[in-house]
Amino acid sequence: MLKAGLLPSPTINALSSNVGTSKNKIDTQTFVELRSDIPHVRIYFSVDGTKPDPFQIFKTGHVSTYLYRGAFRLGPGRRVVKAMAVTTDGLRESNITTKYFDVDDKYSEAYPEYPEYSNEYPDNDQSFNQINLSPERSPPLNKTKKPRHSADHRRSNSANQARNDFGRTQFDDGFNVQSTIEGPISPVNYAGTQINIWGSPGGNMSDELMHIADPSRNYGYMTEQMLERIQPSKNLAIGPPQITDVAEQEDFWDRKPKPVSPGNGNWKKTLEHLFLNIYNYVKDEQELRELFGWKKFGRIETAKLIDKGNTYQIITTFKKPLGEQSTYEEPPPIQRPRPQRRPPKRNRTPPDTPPERPVRPVETTPPPTPPPINIHSDESINDKSTARSPRIYTEEIVQQGTLVPFAEFNVQRDCENLRKAMKGLGTDDDMLVHILGNRSSDQRVKIRDQYKILFGRRAVKGAGTDEEALIEILASRSNKRIKAINDLYPQLYSRSLEKDIVGDTSGHLKKILVTLAQGNRPETNEINEDEAENDAKTLYEAGEKKWGTDESKFVEIIADRSNAQLKAICDAYSHYSKKDIEKAIESETSGNLRRALLAIVRVMRSRPGYFAQQLKKALKGMGTNEDELNRVIISRCEVDMIQIKEEYESLMKRSLEKHVHSDTSGSYRNIIMELLKNPNERTQKAGSAKYENVELPGYKQPEIYKEDLIQQGTMTAKVNFNAGSDADALRKAMKGLGTDEKTLIDILGNRTTAQRLQIKSAFKDKHNRDLVHDLKSETSGNFANLLERLMMDPVELDCFELKQGVKGLGTDEETLIEILASRSNERLKAITETYQKMYGKPLEKDVKSDTSGDFRRLLVSLMQGSRPETTEVNVEEAKTDAQTLIDAGQAKFGTDEARFNVLFCSRSDPQLRAIFNEFAKLTGKSVEDTVKSETSGDLQKGLMAIIRCVRSRPYFFAEQLRKAMKGLGTKESTLNRILITRSEIDLVQIKEAFSRQFNRELEQDVSKETSGDYKKLLLEILKDPSKRN
Repeated sequence: MLKAGLLPSPTINALSSNVGTSKNKIDTQTFVELRSDIPHVRIYFSVDGTKPDPFQIFKTGHVSTYLYRGAFRLGPGRRVVKAMAVTTDGLRESNITTKYFDVDDKYSEAYPEYPEYSNEYPDNDQSFNQINLSPERSPPLNKTKKPRHSADHRRSNSANQARNDFGRTQFDDGFNVQSTIEGPISPVNYAGTQINIWGSPGGNMSDELMHIADPSRNYGYMTEQMLERIQPSKNLAIGPPQITDVAEQEDFWDRKPKPVSPGNGNWKKTLEHLFLNIYNYVKDEQELRELFGWKKFGRIETAKLIDKGNTYQIITTFKKPLGEQSTYEEPPPIQRPRPQRRPPKRNRTPPDTPPERPVRPVETTPPPTPPPINIHSDESINDKSTARSPRIYTEEIVQQGTLVPFAEFNVQRDCENLRKAMKGLGTDDDMLVHILGNRSSDQRVKIRDQYKILFGRRAVKGAGTDEEALIEILASRSNKRIKAINDLYPQLYSRSLEKDIVGDTSGHLKKILVTLAQGNRPETNEINEDEAENDAKTLYEAGEKKWGTDESKFVEIIADRSNAQLKAICDAYSHYSKKDIEKAIESETSGNLRRALLAIVRVMRSRPGYFAQQLKKALKGMGTNEDELNRVIISRCEVDMIQIKEEYESLMKRSLEKHVHSDTSGSYRNIIMELLKNPNERTQKAGSAKYENVELPGYKQPEIYKEDLIQQGTMTAKVNFNAGSDADALRKAMKGLGTDEKTLIDILGNRTTAQRLQIKSAFKDKHNRDLVHDLKSETSGNFANLLERLMMDPVELDCFELKQGVKGLGTDEETLIEILASRSNERLKAITETYQKMYGKPLEKDVKSDTSGDFRRLLVSLMQGSRPETTEVNVEEAKTDAQTLIDAGQAKFGTDEARFNVLFCSRSDPQLRAIFNEFAKLTGKSVEDTVKSETSGDLQKGLMAIIRCVRSRPYFFAEQLRKAMKGLGTKESTLNRILITRSEIDLVQIKEAFSRQFNRELEQDVSKETSGDYKKLLLEILKDPSKRN
């Protein structure tokens, strides 16, 4: 029975040459590679999002699980590749790895340059791309029925073929199966060989199955043993075929190659095109024929396709068989003089009668005598994979961490802010998190050193460590880093690291830790296969083969081999034992020695996977190992934390951020989450999105605000307006018994302020009556109050509302704040003059008598109308002012409100916006958050009103309307004032901001909170201009 999760999951990688592109965005010409570091496993995968099933029963025309044999390509569209590893004995399997690919069709049209050849290749040969398309995206494939062979020799011959000492047939030695896939699709391998699961080369898979497959038999698991060259069961009736139809092969080589390959995802025909052209080229070159005829080629190692503008270059590397291997040194580059003339380009298309061509000389070098020990570099890794996972590890190579250097780093400013955050009673944890969670390691070291110089103390004091920490650090760091640790350790603790290790550990653990602490492990990609075989045998004999364990052999070998050599040893160990090397270590050793040996092996196989396991242990069970969590996240956040997070999610089926968030709390959780934040999240606008995101489509906050600049209100001037006619209609509506409220709403709810004032004047001239008096006498309640305010001039209305705010007992502070914080300088001066005329008393005197303290000073400063109105922004002054706000608020015990007042009342709107941005960069918070935490009461409301108006007046008025209608009761005066004063300015944007901010329509709230004629008139004012005509 399979046991899931006992093996590491395979990895899925796209072998793309475009380094700058996303790993999930590829094209149809990009190969996808599956890889597992565990020997003796098979990788099964699916490309349609279904779970891979290693034991699926084959059904003709329907296969979803494939056995991986080599890199393959995907068809266009959204592809979901799932892969799992299963041991050859079928007893253990890994968890499933899932990866999504967005595949672009690189060659969507066949033969755009040669239309006459566009239909020369039939469509009956299904490509990998065509088959992998989902049913809803793929057109039905046109299949051509092939004639069946009259005789099937495969069953009868399979059991009688002669086998050699290794249980292999002649067919096995003749064919090297490299890229077969279990199923009806067979992607190309690097050599271009196409072989189906029964070992037969070429042909359409689904057609080949018609005459050899028994529907009652499961052709899945056992036939894979044949492809792995393991002797099948005695009663297995199916064997590899013998190819006897020579005529069919000769027919292929006698074909004429087409001018160009078909493209369009048809990789089989493309390979045929390449083979035929290579065959015809070599056939005409005598020396090339001899070379190809006498050389022995092993399996293909690598293949590259290079686009050189006008030409393609294919570079393939084949392994030499045993006995043919030799050393090879790259010759020094030869400086050749630039040719005067370029030779004419040769046309490789053979004519009907091929002309005689000159023989191309090919220089050959006899192979030198092979050395006694075969040491070779691992050349099977292409350039991209080498850059992706280097064998020689240094911390500086991998730069895919979550933490990036802070762009506007200022060590002096950071030190001062940290000191202020920790000075006095209490600590500003948010400031600590923002600074230390967004500075790189080098920047934090500079802060530490500068902090000590400035304030004569260290910001953080270190703590001791344990064996787990020793093992993790010494097993996972590069030689360069370990030597740097050895140099710095005596400076910090006045004794050597080795001395502390010797004093605190014992036995084989001490020996392995001292060995690692030297930092002398070989760092090379060279592999000595003979030594690897001997070391593997030594490990087997020191552990599994004998009674008891010789731990010294494990320490000597595992702690003193390079990563590349250790990987070869682990692979060779499978020749002697059915156990993986990790299982052998677990069964043959114990305690801290086992942890150290496993750490070295796991780091060699996958460094991110090892640290993901360490984080799992730190967060597992009751409680959290904060030391382990801190050590891993801090040390890896600038190296490979992105890969560690991916490995952790694959291992735990949940993100690392979610696990940390659930297992930690408070400011500790905040700084850990800050370190785990992805780089793209750090470049986003600082501060809270709730306050920062105030953009509206089609609206731009003016640099210098004027009431007459923005004309996007709901109220528009009436076309063919006649003040006398409207005055007569209003008189008729109010004359006699009863009142025609509909007429009042239709007229006064659809005229601008200027038109309403003309109607008021015409009503007086024609009927010698006061329109406002008649309206108040004929109506009542909120409807009458709204009509009265509609007949006022905007400045008069503001003065009237201010007077109502300070009139009688109590003060309506919100009305004072709204009007004085949102009006322009010009409007505020007009309000001050008009107020004196209307009420015979200065506005400032009334405000002072009804308010006090910092709030009174704020209002008096605003009503002067003296804030700068300029578009110029001084960034340096903005930084200084932002630091002033920090010093006056969160960095100070208590709050200096006067400094807030001075800044908010003496800076222009553009300058204030720059101050807000700099403040968010310094603190990681929006200025609104600080105002809320550092001030209270009416002063807080006044400062918040200024900030919101500077950011976006539509959002400010939307918030005011929501407050007026929220909860029990409705504040009709606020509702009337905002709708009337903004109906000709920006009420359209206010409605949009209301909808975005509260996820509801303003008209719906107004309709719900009001009633009768009052509601009808409000809705008439809110009506869009397009609906008024």
